[in-house]
Amino acid sequence: MQSEAPLLEVEGAVKHFRIRPSGGSAGGVLRAVDGVSLRLAAGETLGIVGESGCGKSTLARLVVGLLEPDQGRIRIRGGDIWEAGAAGRERRRNFQMVFQNPSGSMNPRRTVGASVAEPLWARGVRKTDDEVERMLRLVGLNPKMAARMPHEMSGGQQQRASIARALIAKPALVVHDESVASLDISLQAQILNLLVELQETLGTSYLFISHDLAAVQAISHRVVVMYLGEIVEAATARNFAERPLHPYSVALRNATLMPDPVLERSRSKTVLRGDVPSPMNPPSGCRFRTRCPLAAPVCAQQPPLLRDAGGGHLVACHFAPAGLAAAESTHMQRPNAEAAPC
Repeated sequence: MQSEAPLLEVEGAVKHFRIRPSGGSAGGVLRAVDGVSLRLAAGETLGIVGESGCGKSTLARLVVGLLEPDQGRIRIRGGDIWEAGAAGRERRRNFQMVFQNPSGSMNPRRTVGASVAEPLWARGVRKTDDEVERMLRLVGLNPKMAARMPHEMSGGQQQRASIARALIAKPALVVHDESVASLDISLQAQILNLLVELQETLGTSYLFISHDLAAVQAISHRVVVMYLGEIVEAATARNFAERPLHPYSVALRNATLMPDPVLERSRSKTVLRGDVPSPMNPPSGCRFRTRCPLAAPVCAQQPPLLRDAGGGHLVACHFAPAGLAAAESTHMQRPNAEAAPC
């Protein structure tokens, strides 16, 4: 997607989970991430969006090394993060993660300052007070808050402290897994603005994962859309906002409120019908076809390839971009009657 040498490369990543049978269930294999490839440049923010269960969080854990892929490679600056020995361990230290629930990700028995200092302690640094103070100031917190316990801070303050902890060891990449989802709308805006300012100051790259398309578009340079473990569209944030090409992306965009009330009232309303199929038994061919108004027999028979529709805008749909107007005109209210069931 980018011509320059990438900071991060994910190449054909696959992660399946074997589900043991219980309570009469037959068990099976949950296909959480199924052949995902992406690239991220230094100093860039790549947003990943999709409904719950699409594989976003599993992909996040693969990237930071919390999970090892069943197939595929994850590289940072060209080196495999799962290379055996010290080389792989050192590469995995280039990643940090900010989680959705800041209070749950911080040790309730440690002070905020101790939690923020943890990445430095893991690297053998013992004198951390000055760096903790600097990072708390950088994220907009009073350094005196280092002496507080996590429960003595508000949700927004806890998330700022979590961001300070993620950045204190100077990682090359910070993965945000729904990091603003638990905050109210005003605090979300503050945290998003803070992340942009920190990126400009420190040059850190972000992988920003969310089900909230508005938040993803507000912070990202490029946007990737996932559905049932696969990438269905990838584009620059501007191109995606102006003209999403995949029918699923159109539905996500039209489900996002517009700040202009006149435009919001005048635009067509899109409602996706049906539930997301089980990742243990995804549909054949195109995985979105059971909810897609454009579905045709070819969609059940042949998986669409992620192809360039022009200008580096990638889409996995047999009918995009020609089918975009049709997708919008049908309002995606029901699946095509010819589409085979899951």
